[in-house]
Amino acid sequence: MPRKRAKPALRSRYAVNVSLQAWDIAKAGAAATFKVRDRNSLLGTIEIGQGTFGWKSAHGKKGFKRIPWSKLAEKLDAM
Repeated sequence: MPRKRAKPALRSRYAVNVSLQAWDIAKAGAAATFKVRDRNSLLGTIEIGQGTFGWKSAHGKKGFKRIPWSKLAEKLDAM
Protein backbone atom coordinates (compact mmCIF):
# COMPACT_ATOMS: atom_id res chain seq x y z
CA MET A 1 0.00 0.00 0.00
CA PRO A 2 1.50 3.39 -0.98
CA ARG A 3 2.33 5.85 1.77
CA LYS A 4 0.39 9.08 1.98
CA ARG A 5 2.36 12.22 1.50
CA ALA A 6 2.57 14.57 4.42
CA LYS A 7 0.73 17.82 3.85
CA PRO A 8 2.92 20.91 3.95
CA ALA A 9 2.61 22.85 7.18
CA LEU A 10 0.31 25.85 6.88
CA ARG A 11 1.29 29.16 8.34
CA SER A 12 -1.32 30.64 10.61
CA ARG A 13 -3.16 33.56 9.07
CA TYR A 14 -3.76 35.56 12.23
CA ALA A 15 -2.02 35.96 15.57
CA VAL A 16 -3.46 37.48 18.74
CA ASN A 17 -1.27 38.80 21.53
CA VAL A 18 -2.95 39.11 24.94
CA SER A 19 -2.01 41.53 27.68
CA LEU A 20 -3.72 40.65 30.97
CA GLN A 21 -2.84 40.82 34.61
CA ALA A 22 -5.28 39.12 36.97
CA TRP A 23 -4.96 41.65 39.76
CA ASP A 24 -5.89 44.50 37.37
CA ILE A 25 -9.34 43.13 36.50
CA ALA A 26 -10.97 44.13 39.80
CA LYS A 27 -9.96 47.78 39.40
CA ALA A 28 -12.29 50.29 37.78
CA GLY A 29 -11.22 51.01 34.22
CA ALA A 30 -9.19 47.81 33.93
CA ALA A 31 -9.40 45.89 30.68
CA ALA A 32 -7.95 42.97 28.75
CA THR A 33 -6.12 44.09 25.61
CA PHE A 34 -5.74 41.94 22.48
CA LYS A 35 -3.50 42.96 19.57
CA VAL A 36 -4.76 41.30 16.38
CA ARG A 37 -2.24 40.73 13.58
CA ASP A 38 -2.33 39.10 10.18
CA ARG A 39 0.83 37.58 8.72
CA ASN A 40 2.46 40.92 7.97
CA SER A 41 1.02 43.69 10.09
CA LEU A 42 -1.16 44.84 12.95
CA LEU A 43 -4.88 44.88 12.06
CA GLY A 44 -6.07 46.51 15.24
CA THR A 45 -6.52 46.27 18.99
CA ILE A 46 -9.48 44.92 20.96
CA GLU A 47 -10.02 46.13 24.50
CA ILE A 48 -12.52 44.29 26.69
CA GLY A 49 -13.60 45.88 29.97
CA GLN A 50 -16.42 45.39 32.42
CA GLY A 51 -18.73 47.78 30.62
CA THR A 52 -17.65 47.83 26.98
CA PHE A 53 -15.99 46.14 24.04
CA GLY A 54 -13.58 48.45 22.20
CA TRP A 55 -11.95 48.29 18.76
CA LYS A 56 -9.15 50.49 17.50
CA SER A 57 -7.96 50.09 13.93
CA ALA A 58 -4.21 49.98 13.43
CA HIS A 59 -4.49 52.77 10.88
CA GLY A 60 -7.20 54.85 12.53
CA LYS A 61 -6.36 58.18 14.08
CA LYS A 62 -9.26 58.10 16.53
CA GLY A 63 -9.21 56.22 19.81
CA PHE A 64 -11.18 53.12 20.67
CA LYS A 65 -14.70 52.79 19.33
CA ARG A 66 -16.61 51.73 22.43
CA ILE A 67 -19.56 49.38 22.01
CA PRO A 68 -21.75 48.57 25.05
CA TRP A 69 -22.23 44.85 25.69
CA SER A 70 -25.97 45.02 24.92
CA LYS A 71 -25.34 46.51 21.44
CA LEU A 72 -22.54 44.03 20.76
CA ALA A 73 -24.93 41.16 21.65
CA GLU A 74 -27.55 42.56 19.26
CA LYS A 75 -25.01 42.77 16.40
CA LEU A 76 -23.77 39.25 17.04
CA ASP A 77 -27.32 37.86 17.24
CA ALA A 78 -28.11 39.48 13.88
CA MET A 79 -25.26 37.58 12.17
